[in-house]
Amino acid sequence: MNLYSKQDLDRLASETNFIRDNLEKALRLCNILEYFGENPLLLKSLALKGGTAINLMIFDLPRLSVDIDLDFAIPCHREEMLAIRRKINREIITYMSTQGYILSPGTKNPHSLDSWVFYYRNVVNNKDNFKIEVNYSLRNHIFPLVMMNTSVDFLPQLKIQVLSPIELFGSKIKALIERSATRDLYDVHKMLTIKIFDKQDFEMLRKTVLFYLAVGDSKKLEENYSFESIKKLKFSHIRSTLLPVLRKNEHFDFENAKEEIINFLQSLLIFTSDEKNFIREFNNNHYCPELLFDDPLIIERIKHHPMAKWKIKDK
Repeated sequence: MNLYSKQDLDRLASETNFIRDNLEKALRLCNILEYFGENPLLLKSLALKGGTAINLMIFDLPRLSVDIDLDFAIPCHREEMLAIRRKINREIITYMSTQGYILSPGTKNPHSLDSWVFYYRNVVNNKDNFKIEVNYSLRNHIFPLVMMNTSVDFLPQLKIQVLSPIELFGSKIKALIERSATRDLYDVHKMLTIKIFDKQDFEMLRKTVLFYLAVGDSKKLEENYSFESIKKLKFSHIRSTLLPVLRKNEHFDFENAKEEIINFLQSLLIFTSDEKNFIREFNNNHYCPELLFDDPLIIERIKHHPMAKWKIKDK
């Protein structure tokens, strides 16, 4: 189903300086999120995260979104989660089918993740696709979730549940450290450029990064991070995966961005003695959130975090 004509998209692409086909994909994602925000089950059960949340809800769309990443938003036992998960699956698959999207036969849904690839024909009849992912293991969040609205004038007006800003960027920095993707680099650099956080927020940002490294990374926690994978990023990576989603007239100085980010992370991730004890205990098969956070409400929210318990059990 094409919601926009080629003429409309050509005009909008010219006005915004985005590549037309990638702009169409972003518009489609926004229309899907608009439905999610209007559906009572999906609005209550899911929280948007990642680059799509950051660029739609925090930034004024400096880069286009290429997928939809969500967390299950209800902290509950596994049996209740599975029952709600089945309902979420039905709602999303049914809606996407009615909108003309084709579910890839290779789509996989492992234990704690729904990961769907949907195909469609764009306005020039070329086959394209995007991914929608729902993570069910990251359902216990550090901070309360927030309702946010978009304010990008050429996009549908969305109101949807989102991770708190510190949790959005804490998990984004974790992703940058772990995989060093170019879009993560861009988003974190934009965070620094427009000063999303004040210095007094950095302590909680550091703790959030450390928490997500604990529950989300496959490697052991470290007391000192070197950021070698960020240093190794080349312009070829930028050209292939980042430039296509930026405005064509934007100049992104990625070498300077790498340097600024590494300097920031080196100063941010200087761990306190309690945080180092959290790292040592976690690496020794003990999950002690009280070493990381003082707030009893935060500790209560995350003390039964499924991924923390699984990581400890798996060691």
